Amino acid sequence: MYKSRSEKTYQIVIHVLVILIVISAVFPLLYVLGMSLTGQVEMMKRNYFVIIPHEPTFAAYERILVSPLIWKSFGISVFRSVIGTGLMLLLTVVGAYVLSVRTLPGRNIMLFLVVATILFNAGLIPTYLVVKELGLIDSIWALVLLYLVDSFGLLVIKIFIENLPDGLIEAGKIDGASEIQMLVRIVVPLAAPALAAIGLFSMVFHWNSWFDAMVYLNDANLFPMQLILKNMLTAASSDAMQSLVINGSAITPESMKMATVIVGTLPILLVYPFLQKYFVKGVYMGAVKG
Repeated sequence: MYKSRSEKTYQIVIHVLVILIVISAVFPLLYVLGMSLTGQVEMMKRNYFVIIPHEPTFAAYERILVSPLIWKSFGISVFRSVIGTGLMLLLTVVGAYVLSVRTLPGRNIMLFLVVATILFNAGLIPTYLVVKELGLIDSIWALVLLYLVDSFGLLVIKIFIENLPDGLIEAGKIDGASEIQMLVRIVVPLAAPALAAIGLFSMVFHWNSWFDAMVYLNDANLFPMQLILKNMLTAASSDAMQSLVINGSAITPESMKMATVIVGTLPILLVYPFLQKYFVKGVYMGAVKG
């Protein structure tokens, strides 16, 4: 197929840009991984800049994974991410389905209240007082119940439902389907890509959150993994870490920090490929419908 000179130039520019973007995305990950596998001696020899370590060591990972709290906190993070995301999707899609009914009494007021929660935040102190009055201090449910509805996701799903062909809903009513059956058998399957995208955003949020746990929880046995890793990062910067040796390999604060980043992000990176096709389609759907 013949290509003009301008088309060839365009293709070259596009390929160069894509390569540069890929390098800019992959290089930090390789740097973090390389530094996490580097011991103190090699790191000092190479002036604390290592991409591929000559003598890799897993001492930093051993230091993290040997902690008695790390595996318990991993279970807490999984519970929070899965249960929090599942409940959020359930209540968000139900709310969107109800608000998509144009004849619903008080619909505009309820939509205004939903939008208001996007524009205005209650603030840390009022939220803390509410959590305290509900008796959720030192409860894992404080990390779940505060995020039961995604207001932005609710609006995206509502608009998607409103743009469904009227014939689908009418056919369901003619066949005698109840509102719950139409929601489960018609709306949810069609909105699956958008729900997957919203669910992935929610899961990443729950997985990475640590500040709310630091505010609402006092028992270290209830801490999510990100808060445990954050405490390890703080300890890694202290002088006591300078002389820590695991299996003959000295651990530097830098290798501990980089290993912490890998341990904290690896689980969510492993989940992403399975949801990627739904994520791309869902974001595109939300953009078009919105």
